[in-house]
Amino acid sequence: MRILLSSQEQQLLSAIRPGEPFGLRDRALITLALHTGLRSCELCGLDVGHVLTRDGLPRQWVEVVGKGGRHRQVPLNRIARQAVVDLVHFNRSRGFAVAQESPLLVTRRHARLPTRSLRDLIQRYRERADLDVRCSPHTFRHTAASRLADCASIPTVSAVFGHKSFRSTQLYTHTTPAQLAAGMERLAES
Repeated sequence: MRILLSSQEQQLLSAIRPGEPFGLRDRALITLALHTGLRSCELCGLDVGHVLTRDGLPRQWVEVVGKGGRHRQVPLNRIARQAVVDLVHFNRSRGFAVAQESPLLVTRRHARLPTRSLRDLIQRYRERADLDVRCSPHTFRHTAASRLADCASIPTVSAVFGHKSFRSTQLYTHTTPAQLAAGMERLAES
């Protein structure tokens, strides 16, 4: 399982040039992926209405259909909500549709961004950033799940990431020696 360290995440985001035609979109897209853990098909399948209310405000949650047709709600933290605002602003400023039923992620031809293109752009930025770790949309998913597992319960992580089994979620729990020692101390106090 591959995850990005915070320094690697910053290195990747720094490789995106805002002055390039899709640089602002790509930075917001990668930020959204890192802060939601959505699968590539879930990200590319987002419409504006999935992440933005009719009043133009970012939603607190996005509902997605994951593996096996299971629906789940993924909370959008403040950084993910800002990425949503940035993506919609980018689309509006470039003349792309921003109606509720319009794709959130679009190509130059105003078409929905294909998952293959998403993987390619991440690879391009990984190479530009000279990251020594392989990087993909699924790496972002693992990164988000690992960070959430550090501060939330396994059932919470399982619900957010749409895991059918807690075993899938347990992959993201990394117990350090300090956490083990603290747990044993709490046991002695009870």
